[in-house]
Amino acid sequence: MTRFIATTLGLLALVACSKKEEPPAPAPAAETPIAASVTPPAPSEAAPAPSASAAAADVPVEEDYEDEANLKVNAQTLDAQLDALEKEIKAN
Repeated sequence: MTRFIATTLGLLALVACSKKEEPPAPAPAAETPIAASVTPPAPSEAAPAPSASAAAADVPVEEDYEDEANLKVNAQTLDAQLDALEKEIKAN
């Protein structure tokens, strides 16, 4: 009897899961002319899409700070700069 109930429940679950959803109804015809009346902007008015190289140029990298670091950090100021960096790290 237990097998019969389990089998029946299993079959009902399979039947319930195999239900296919109906596709959404198409939009009414009255809305179509409104959407068609909108004109896209002219290509000259649209902002140009940023290229991958332009996006990469915005991100600061080691080379951006190399000249500044060479001017600030030298053999005489190395210990002072290192202490300042350690204090900054500990503060955060």
